[in-house]
Amino acid sequence: MGQCLSGSDIDTYLNMMFRRMRATQISISIFKDTSTGAVSENIVDLQKIVSDSAWQMYSDCRQKDFPKFMKNVRLVFDWSGVKFIPEEPEYSEEVKDQVKSNILFESVFCNNSNKEQQHSLKTEQQTTATCKSSLTKGYTTGFNVGLSLASPAAIVGTTAGFSKGFSVENAFETEDQKTMTWAAEGVLLVEKESEVTAKLQITEQKSTYSFTTRVAVKGAVLVEFYKRKNNEYLMHYKADMRTILVEKQDKIKTEKGEILVEDREGTVYLKLGGKCVFKYGIKQEIIINQNGKNKQIKS
Repeated sequence: MGQCLSGSDIDTYLNMMFRRMRATQISISIFKDTSTGAVSENIVDLQKIVSDSAWQMYSDCRQKDFPKFMKNVRLVFDWSGVKFIPEEPEYSEEVKDQVKSNILFESVFCNNSNKEQQHSLKTEQQTTATCKSSLTKGYTTGFNVGLSLASPAAIVGTTAGFSKGFSVENAFETEDQKTMTWAAEGVLLVEKESEVTAKLQITEQKSTYSFTTRVAVKGAVLVEFYKRKNNEYLMHYKADMRTILVEKQDKIKTEKGEILVEDREGTVYLKLGGKCVFKYGIKQEIIINQNGKNKQIKS
């Protein structure tokens, strides 16, 4: 709690005890398809690559009573045996843009009596820190990417809630959200026949980065074949992802011809590139106004 002070010395309002708290809640991922519906030519669908290999095996090994055409067969993919392990990304220089400040809370203490009054000020307000990420090159498994990448060092050093990284869930746009809680607490003494206004103002910052990284792909994918007509199980295909990617690496490339597959010392990697935009609160101000005079407490 703060000291009880006379309104005649408004500077002493700066000695009020204000505290700030920031708490990180569970991340919420919002998927937005910002394209025209098609995945970029720089994004390779690994499920399609695996499907081609699996169908070749099916065609070579199918029994006579098995359906001959793919339209009559349902493929079920199981990626649980495959691990995608990203390296720490390399980031571009940060591009900063300060967002307009917002008033989260305002309270007016009006004393129409002929005696001084004490008023307690206590409030907690929340803002949402966000990270919007998207891929410029890389891969999906069907629609999914499902990676968690390490945040830039400048973001880790803030209290925005992304110290443990951010999610890249699909080929379009993923939005991670973290809740930030801001609190102020103190005591105001309002002079007789006067008015005091207290405001809680938050300033946010937007930081934009581009990034590149490599993702190690380890393990085997499983594909099961079923008749579409009656869902009868036919056979399965299981293959090591390194074998598939190395065999198909000439086809796994961007529209400019950059090969996205690297095979090094027995481990296969996929190149990944993208963009991430962080928006989060960086400054809290307590604005005290008495009879037209402003004082600010920054934290």
